[in-house]
Amino acid sequence: MFSPDPCHHGSGLNINKQLWIENRYLNNMQYSTQKLLVTTWIAILHASVTALLLSVQTATAQDTLLQGLVLELGSGEPMPYVEITNLNTGTTAESLEDGKFSIPVRKNERLRFEYPGYRTDTLVVINFDIKRVYLTPDGSTIQIDEVQIQAMTDSRLATELERARKEGQVAEVSQHRGGLRISPSRLFGQQGRQARQRYQLLLAEQERRKIDARFTPESIMAITPLEGEELELYMTKYRPTVEFLSTADEADLRLYIMDTYAKFKELTPKQRADIKVPVRN
Repeated sequence: MFSPDPCHHGSGLNINKQLWIENRYLNNMQYSTQKLLVTTWIAILHASVTALLLSVQTATAQDTLLQGLVLELGSGEPMPYVEITNLNTGTTAESLEDGKFSIPVRKNERLRFEYPGYRTDTLVVINFDIKRVYLTPDGSTIQIDEVQIQAMTDSRLATELERARKEGQVAEVSQHRGGLRISPSRLFGQQGRQARQRYQLLLAEQERRKIDARFTPESIMAITPLEGEELELYMTKYRPTVEFLSTADEADLRLYIMDTYAKFKELTPKQRADIKVPVRN
């Protein structure tokens, strides 16, 4: 009778156990690999979604810069220096000399457009197309004091000067009779008178700036020993006119300073004390 070899029987058990272990290891490896692939795919998907959201946010932020143009309704002329305010955020902007403006804004926010002498207008932002905003005069007279005039830029000063000139002129062209005719309402009306007064204030400021641009302390100290209080007294006493400076070249101005300095030296103490130096704001 055949009897199995004990050693041979044990060897079969070991082989089966070894195969079971190897299969279990391979199954674990396959599971780990699949898990790693899924984790990697999720990470890539998350990164892609994050990048997409950032790009959308960036595009949205760029779209919130609203651009447009402010015009006068009657003439269609561009209006510079119109104050634009985002009523939701408080952000402000100002139209440029050609009437163009840009201001950060989001959909459904409100913008307010303000300019002295014109009706205030508001705009609700529905889309971000280029906007044309027309302002209409409110018929009121613009009041400007010297402090406001001195704070104006040169370009705005020129714009306001031209506007005051047009509002204050008393003669107008007659389209039916030809030639010029005097307008009684502009000649005697309050608005016309105030416009002419405003014109004179603006013109005086423009002339002051033209003189200050050439008749400077540096140009005087380069020729004379004047400084400090004496320099102020001299510049006040012998301030040239804008008419002289409009035709004088640098040699003419240098000669003018030398001649007037000689006169300044001859002033008595009392005459110097009588010079009133203006106080600038």
